Amino acid sequence: MSIRIVTALATATLVSLALASAPALAKTAKDCRKEWQADKAAMQAAGKTEKAYVAECSGKPTAAAAKPAPAKEDKGGNY
Repeated sequence: MSIRIVTALATATLVSLALASAPALAKTAKDCRKEWQADKAAMQAAGKTEKAYVAECSGKPTAAAAKPAPAKEDKGGNY
């Protein structure tokens, strides 16, 4: 009986730790904007916009990444 209690407590502890740390991994848009402002010149030199950087930093997909590449059209010639 005591092994079941210990196992249940250990499982509950691990699950609560996993759930509590998950939001801490994602940055907020506000944090990402601060990073952008701190390194704005380098980001712009690399060709990144603030909007694209914030989306990438906070883990949100950008519009460009969400669109699949168009398939090349087969013209039918195998010459």
